[in-house]
Amino acid sequence: MPHPPASHADGLDETEVVYGAHPVRELLEARRRDVERLFVLRERAASVGRILRAAREAGVPVSYVERQAFARRLGPRAVHQGIAALVAPLPYADADVLARTATADPCGLLVLVDRVEDAGNLGAILRTAAAAGAAGVLLSADGTVGLTPGVARAAAGAVERIPVAREPRPSWRIGQLRAVGFRSVVLDPRGDVPWDRLDLAGRLVVVAGGESRGPRPGIRDACETRAAIPVAREVESLNVAVATAVLLFEAVRQRRRPSLAISGPG
Repeated sequence: MPHPPASHADGLDETEVVYGAHPVRELLEARRRDVERLFVLRERAASVGRILRAAREAGVPVSYVERQAFARRLGPRAVHQGIAALVAPLPYADADVLARTATADPCGLLVLVDRVEDAGNLGAILRTAAAAGAAGVLLSADGTVGLTPGVARAAAGAVERIPVAREPRPSWRIGQLRAVGFRSVVLDPRGDVPWDRLDLAGRLVVVAGGESRGPRPGIRDACETRAAIPVAREVESLNVAVATAVLLFEAVRQRRRPSLAISGPG
């Protein structure tokens, strides 16, 4: 599916480093941003032949370097697998265009993220959203981590596959999506509808909130359904990325077997 037009990324350096075999391969295949140069650990060149061929086809220059060069730039603990790329910052999509793209699909799926501050959690949500076939992810502009290099690393290449937009008016956006036929479901440990009793077919926006506080009250109140995922008594709640994955793949399951969907209230 084609990506919506993108706008310039905010708050990032002029260049970033993407490393690891899978993220670099996704970067070259998706071609969403410019790759200035590929750096390959000389002793590992034979193991990344497929990536080197893709770089040659894309006209990306390649430098072969020694291990010390990787350690200086990435740190001694980076799991780089002998390959890294110097790239332009990842651009954000336009939120209005992203919403229109999802609305054009009778099964359009969006994820809205509010107050998630941990790069690892957001990266995992982006990877799950891409795997579930979501049209894109909306990040509330206030209090939510953006497309940082840490998020890109945690997403393991998925940031190259799914559009991500900053959303300055998340509550308003949810209302607009509902007005054009989207169901809106917010993850809430105190919600009144179990996750497996929801109708998640058709157009859907899944709202995920921050690690400790959840989404802001105004965003929670804008949603028609609060979905709970029951956990064992001694566990307080699921990690936000895990909970989002549970709900998104229940939506995937229902879309494959729609006769099993059961309507919730609202």
